[in-house]
Amino acid sequence: MHRSRLLALTLLVVLMALAGFAAPPAVQNKEPEPNATPNEVIQTFPSNDVMKTAWKVRWATTSGYGLTIQDAYFKRGPKDPWMQVLGDARLAEMFVPYHSGSPRFWDVSYNFSLITMNKEAAGPFGKLIGDANVVHEVRDRGAMWVDTNTGVRRGQKLVLWACLDAANYRYLIEYSFQDDGVIRFRVGSTGRNYSTREFEGHMHNGLWRVDVNLDGPNNNSVYVMEHLETKDDPGKAKTVMRPFNKGVEGFEDWHADKFTMLNIANDKKKNARKMPISYDVVPLRMGNARHFGAGEECTQHDFWVTVNRNNEMLYPKVHEYVKKGAKIMNADIVLWHSSACHHEPRSEDGEVRDGGMVGATPVAWSGFDLRPRNVFDRTPHFPY
Repeated sequence: MHRSRLLALTLLVVLMALAGFAAPPAVQNKEPEPNATPNEVIQTFPSNDVMKTAWKVRWATTSGYGLTIQDAYFKRGPKDPWMQVLGDARLAEMFVPYHSGSPRFWDVSYNFSLITMNKEAAGPFGKLIGDANVVHEVRDRGAMWVDTNTGVRRGQKLVLWACLDAANYRYLIEYSFQDDGVIRFRVGSTGRNYSTREFEGHMHNGLWRVDVNLDGPNNNSVYVMEHLETKDDPGKAKTVMRPFNKGVEGFEDWHADKFTMLNIANDKKKNARKMPISYDVVPLRMGNARHFGAGEECTQHDFWVTVNRNNEMLYPKVHEYVKKGAKIMNADIVLWHSSACHHEPRSEDGEVRDGGMVGATPVAWSGFDLRPRNVFDRTPHFPY
């Protein structure tokens, strides 16, 4: 039965006023134990052959944030040690402003719970873990390399996902850990259009907080990578890499014509080619969200970077956190990133009955990738 989002949120406000807001859980940066724990997944790739690479991932669930990653370690080869890539990573907020100016929901702050899953949700190859509210899957990710003489190579990924029960909406929070070291962050908006506003356009802003700990929490530096091509020098282009915000806490923006990416590097750790190991932040974007209501300053920019302070977990306050101006070169850094999705309702969002829309809103995804750069000495998958 359709539930009124307004009634649900009103009840939550009353309950939270009585109980008080719970402080967010502290960020965990502990070394992994030798053996898997109940909240730890160890996945080797390929899953049906001799191990080439592997992931070790610790996860947790909590009201509001839903599914979070506590830390993640990657093994580049059978003889390599575990190398940390992530500390705490989470969907820090889900901001949903409607075109008319109201409502403007901050859905993580309402402390919604995760949905209990079933076997149909897990699919034929997935399994339920935790309290049956997290799905663990190993998925084929299709062709990852094709060559005339040596054929086609396919890839795999470990996927952990859960579903936040946000009144009329459902948010699929998904983390994918690929065999080539890539990590994919995705949030999918689905469920039902808001009652009485079934045909009003709105945004779903996935606001992420990711503690990148490349080979540990220290010695991580953040750069901006841009493609530059102008009519003043026709036929030529170049890639420019510079320190993020001149090397201190602050913000940067994504520019379509520059193919803006961030690069998070550990200059103290190098591969066989003497290149610093790093990860690129690769956005998946429909566009840039900019909102100008009270308390919405965090949406004015696409990337924010701070040093890791465990008491700073709230995305709507990130514009205040950066005012400290701490150095983000050779530091323990946190990436804050906005992945926006615009929803303009359509007939396919459900069925019109008595002037109202009921039924199912197909999932719309947003997110970004963390992609290795010089983490390997050579391609990990294609020996000749």
